[in-house]
Formats: sequence, structure tokens, C-alpha cells
Amino acid sequence: MSTTYRNPIIPGFAPDPSVVFVKDTFFLVNSSFHIFPGLPIYASRDLASWIHIGNAINKTSQIDLSNATTDAFPIGPNKNLVATLGLFAPTIRWHKGVFYIICTNASRKNGGDLRTDNFIITSTNIWANEWSDPIWFEYDGIDPSLLFDEETGKVYVQASWREGSMADRNCSIRQFEIEVMTGKRLSDIRVIWKGSDASVDSKSDIEGPHMYQKDGFYYLLAADGGTFEDHKVVMARSTDIWGPFEVYEKNPVLTAAVMEEYVQNVGHADLFQDTSGVWWAVALGVRNESGGRTPIGRETFLIPVDWPTGEWPTFGRAKMQFERFALPEKEPIPKPTERVDDVYIRDANLEHYKVSVDGGLITLIPSMQGLSATHGTTTFLGKRQRSSCCTATATLHVPTDPDLSAGLALYKEDFRHVEICYDSNTGKVRLEACFKMKGEPKVMAEHAITSQRVQMRISATTLAYEFFIRMEAETEWTLLGSIDALEMTACDFNGTLFGVFANITGDAESASIVKLEEFSVS
Repeated sequence: MSTTYRNPIIPGFAPDPSVVFVKDTFFLVNSSFHIFPGLPIYASRDLASWIHIGNAINKTSQIDLSNATTDAFPIGPNKNLVATLGLFAPTIRWHKGVFYIICTNASRKNGGDLRTDNFIITSTNIWANEWSDPIWFEYDGIDPSLLFDEETGKVYVQASWREGSMADRNCSIRQFEIEVMTGKRLSDIRVIWKGSDASVDSKSDIEGPHMYQKDGFYYLLAADGGTFEDHKVVMARSTDIWGPFEVYEKNPVLTAAVMEEYVQNVGHADLFQDTSGVWWAVALGVRNESGGRTPIGRETFLIPVDWPTGEWPTFGRAKMQFERFALPEKEPIPKPTERVDDVYIRDANLEHYKVSVDGGLITLIPSMQGLSATHGTTTFLGKRQRSSCCTATATLHVPTDPDLSAGLALYKEDFRHVEICYDSNTGKVRLEACFKMKGEPKVMAEHAITSQRVQMRISATTLAYEFFIRMEAETEWTLLGSIDALEMTACDFNGTLFGVFANITGDAESASIVKLEEFSVS
């Protein structure tokens, strides 16, 4: 019996997917960059319904995200890359009762060089959200993957080796054998592939590798062409894990480049099988809405794959829906009792947040840094924007202490954010927009406060974001202003967040708590 699968399976700020199938459940992980908790984990039993069950980086002691900064620089005529660091593309695998995630923490401290620290974390109880501290290993690159060799019992890491800057780089896929529980390297690091254009004297963007064993071959899959309009998935294979690798003559196996497709920038895939041995893939993509507006960022798409014995795989297209056979019905996955979808900026000080049992009241301790801070953290509790058309709301208990700013924000990174904020020094609410590439933050509107509680609302459409307030006794909303969704769209890595925030604006070293209630995104 066939069924309709609808994409994206993980919407809004869900790039670089990787999947593993264990017993009767599919587990999926995404990159998270500057957001804590990091590396969100989703589970499904039918590939159609996915539940966010936890986050692999869920303790601030596991990873230092304080230097997950954002840079912006030109990568072509009239084209800028807004590159946020932090937790890059992960790979999830399972072997003999243990889940493994291998990943890169990219950072830049005080304007220094880009640093890529690679690590492995493990779990024997993924449902309980229990993950180990990182096992670090030395590798000067990103996007690592693991292969547990079925023939030899050895474990190998494949990753993208990067030479040069982010704007002017040359990449290759390199490999080494690893002692997986210690991070000790057991072989030299060797180049195994430079991409489909390896015979051409040109630079390569090859990254995001995954290795699979099938029919006597080692199949190497990778992303190429950069993660934007030229993004694509390419493959090669060899009978020896060290190569040489035969490049597939029909590459790319998956792309939306130069195609009139609604889903664009398709790439960075991972292959996996279901309980019947049928092949599927996940890949990232963006929905090309309303003239190229893609503020919610890269999302996860499910793609059918046909992979006959001894042959190369054939990928379907990244469509918003497609028909394929239905997987057997199984018991649905329960939703977690914890607030696993709450997010914070970089290294969160969790002592600055208190959420009531029913989630209705949020208490914040204001931070010294605001949303434009480039390092460290600020007091901000948010949620990913999962739909292009949605509404975020919150009600602020108007604080009485001086030198305070608090409210509801639309946030992408320190380069781009817009907030409805109450200024305790002026007694007014203002709409303030920060777009660092365009200059200093701009106050777009101000409105006097006439009640002890102020409702705030951000309404999103494919075209724009609108910002509203309403006093406690009022029935009508007052529009403060709007921005074009293009302001939150760029060649970037992450998606948009909605969140409540509080920070100190003066010289005071501390301030009383700030209370908000009814924060939701729907």
C-alpha cells in the first residue's frame, strides 16, 4: 500500500541531516551551529512523523560554544556569505548497542584564526537524552563521518580537509583509522578523493562525506559545489577502503542546480535502509519562496532511493511530497516531557532562566550583553521558526528597575536581529533592528506604555515580518513596523529564532528579575 510522504520532514533550521536505523526506529541528527542545546535528535518509526526527543549536546560542560562567532565576507559579485561557527555537520551511527555522533566545533577567538575541534560522543540510552562528554581527536577539517568496517572490524573517519580561508578554500576528503573510544589515530591521514572534478586543476568544495559498504564495494558519498545554489551530491566507489575510487560518470546523483525547482540548494545527503532493506536518503534544502526569501534556512528533506545490487544508487528529487509504499504501522513515539525545543545563544547560563511547570511563566535574570554580542551569551530563551507563516507571542510584566531592556525578538545571529523591547529608562516600547552589514542598529518605532503588562507579537509570512504590541486593556493590536523577509535571507548556515530576552543597558552590575508569560510560536 502506498502513502504520501510530505517534506520537509524536519522544517526550519534543520541542516546537514544524518540518519541511522536501529531496530524499529529511525534517528536523525542536525547541525546547530551557535545554538545550545546542540545537535537535536529526532525519532520516527514511519519516516513521516518525527518527534524531537532530545539534544546530544545538552550540558554546558560538554562543549565550549562561547567563540561560535559570525563572520560576513564577499564570495562573489553582489554575494556575501554570513558564516556562523559552532557545531557543524554531524554524523550519527550505531554499533553493538552504542550510538555514536561525530562532529566539529568550529570557533574563532578574539579575531584569531578559524579553529576546528573534532570529537565523538556516545550514548547507550538515547531515549533518556544521555550522552557522554566529547572524545576529542586531531583533524584539521570539518564534517567527519564514521564507518565501522563489517569485514575487518576496524573503524575509519572520513572528513573534509580544508586549506585556505572560508572564502577561498580548497578541500579534499581524507581518511584515517581511529580507536573510537579514545580518539587515538591508528593510521596516517590520507587523501582518498578530491571530488568529481579531481582531474581538473581547480579548487574543490568537497565536504560532508559518508562511506557505505555494499555488494563488495566501499561507496563514498559527499557534498560538493558549496552549500548554496550549486550544491550537489556526488559519489565514488572502490573495492578497497583506501581507494583508488572510481568516480560515478553520472554525477551528481542529487542536485537542484539550474533546475526550476521549488526546493533549492539540495545537498549534504546521507543514505540509510528501512526494516525491509529499501534505501532512502535525507538531504538539506531550502524552499524558494516569494522571490528567493528563505529566512527559516536549510531544512531536512526525505528522498526515495533505488539501489540495485552491484549498481549505483538512483535518487529521487527533493519534492514537497511524493508517493511510496507505506512502512508497517508501529507504536507511535511519545513526546518528551522535557522542553527539548528550547534554545539559547552559545554558552547559556542556565541559572538565569526559570520556567514554571506548566510553561506559562518565564523568569529571566538580565545579562550584561545584548543580542549583538559576538561572543559568550546573552539572556535569551527561544524556539526555532518551523514555518514560513507563523506567529510568536509573549506578554511582558513591565519591570520597574532602571537600565533594563526586555521583550520579544526575531534572531538569526548577532549580525541580524529585530526586537520589540521595553526600555525601563524611557518607559517606552521600541522596535529596534540590527543589520550589522548596513550600519548601526536602528530604532524603527517607539510607543508609550499604559499598563503593567504588554503583549508582544511577531507575525511571519513568506514576504515579511510584522511587529505588534497591545496594552493589557486593549483589544486591538498596534503595528510598530515590519521588515522584508529578505533582511533575514542570505548565503548563511542557520535559520531564524523567536525568543524572549532581557539585558542590562546601563552600568549596573545586576538587576532584578524579568518576568514574561505566554511565550509561544504557532
